[in-house]
Parts: sequence; C-alpha cells; structure tokens
Amino acid sequence: MPLSVITSILGLVELPLSLRITLSRIRLGEGLEGFQLTTKVGSVLGQRFSEVWIVGEPGEDMVEALKRVVRDSTSRGVKRLKLVFYLRGPRDLNYLNLLRPVLLENVSMSIVVEERPIKNLLDDARLVKDEVNVVMGSMVPIEFMKAVELSGGKFKVVGVHGR
Repeated sequence: MPLSVITSILGLVELPLSLRITLSRIRLGEGLEGFQLTTKVGSVLGQRFSEVWIVGEPGEDMVEALKRVVRDSTSRGVKRLKLVFYLRGPRDLNYLNLLRPVLLENVSMSIVVEERPIKNLLDDARLVKDEVNVVMGSMVPIEFMKAVELSGGKFKVVGVHGR
C-alpha cells in the first residue's frame, strides 16, 4: 500500500531510523592510503515486535478489543507492536479507518500495520513461536479455529464483546 494513502487516512506517520557512520583508514596500494566511509541505516522494522493478528472481516466491535490489546501491551512494558490484518480482499482499506482511534490513543509505542491475505493464515499459524494475541472478526475460517485449539497456548484470543 502506498505510504501516501496511509498518511492521508491516518493523518500521521512516524518511522524512527538510526544511522551509523564509520570512517576507516584503508591502504590502497604501495604508499597510498585512503578513507572508506561506511553507513548503516537501521529502522524500527528490524526490531522484535509483539504480534496481534486481526482475523476475519474487521468491524466496529474490533476497535475496543484492539484498544484493550494496546493498553494491556503498554502496561506489560511492550514498546513495539505489529498489527497483522488477515483480509479476504487486500485492496479493502476500510480497516484503516477502524484503526485510526486505536493509533491516536497510543502515544508511547511503535506500531507497525501489515496486511496479509487470509489464504496465508494457516501457514503463518504453523510458524508461530511466541505468543500471539488474536482478535477475531466475522467469517473466521474453521481451520484456523482448530489451529487455535491445538496451538498449546500460543494464540491468546482477545474477546470482542463477549465472544
């Protein structure tokens, strides 16, 4: 998704970067010396994130559940959160409008938003190593529900209004 679309929908973008510059003296040949300038740019995207998967069709009822996840994560000292939306139609941007109140309420955490096709959900579920919070909307594949049951506690389902 183009960055300009995200900025216009959410109204803000922050991507912390770090820059490391190294200047080294090198030998170029017999009696010749020079300098080598090395730069390394790092970003928040290369760091470790706690994940929250939003599965199924997003709706208004998910906003409060996502706010609760962000508040709970903040209280546990989590600094970086990755929200992964598993969508049927990857071109559907309605979830960004639902996400706006969640992001605007957060002031102390780096949040990355990713969208993935729902067809990748079961493969991704098999690769999970750490605990993942899962917020379920409507139309969740039954195979994923079974994967959650058999996960041995890797998936923590966050309730949406009593579900």
